[in-house]
Amino acid sequence: MEHVTHIKVRYYETDQMGVVHHSNYIRYFEIAREEMMEHYGIPYKETESRGIIMPVHTLQCDYIHPAKYGEILTVITRLEELPRSRITFRYSILNPSDVLLAKGFVTLAFVDSTRGVPVRAPLFLTEVLEKYLNL
Repeated sequence: MEHVTHIKVRYYETDQMGVVHHSNYIRYFEIAREEMMEHYGIPYKETESRGIIMPVHTLQCDYIHPAKYGEILTVITRLEELPRSRITFRYSILNPSDVLLAKGFVTLAFVDSTRGVPVRAPLFLTEVLEKYLNL
C-alpha cells in the first residue's frame, strides 16, 4: 500500500545556505502520513472521534542528501503490513531528480483516548486497510 505526496520546501525550513534543517524531514513524514490516511478514507479526525489516538512510539530517519529551498519533494509513504497494536509507516523522500534524500519509518501506537491505555488496532481501520494491502 503506497501513497505519494508532494511538498514544496519553504524558505523558513532552511538555513542560510538554502539547506533544509533536519527536523523538517519528520514534519514531511507526518504530512505524508496524514495525506495517506485521508486518501484511503481514514482521516485522523475520524480516528480520534472514535476514541483512538495514535502517539509516536518509534521514529527513525536516515539522512542521505540535503533537500534545498524551492524544491518540490516527493514523499513516498508505504504501509507493508496490517497493524495489530501498532502501525508502521515507511518513507522515502526524493528530490525533483529522483535522488533519494532521506528514508525512515514511524511506528505509532493505538491508545484509548479516554483510559489512556494501549489497545489493538480498531476494526474500522483494519477493515479499510485490508482492502488495499496485498497480503
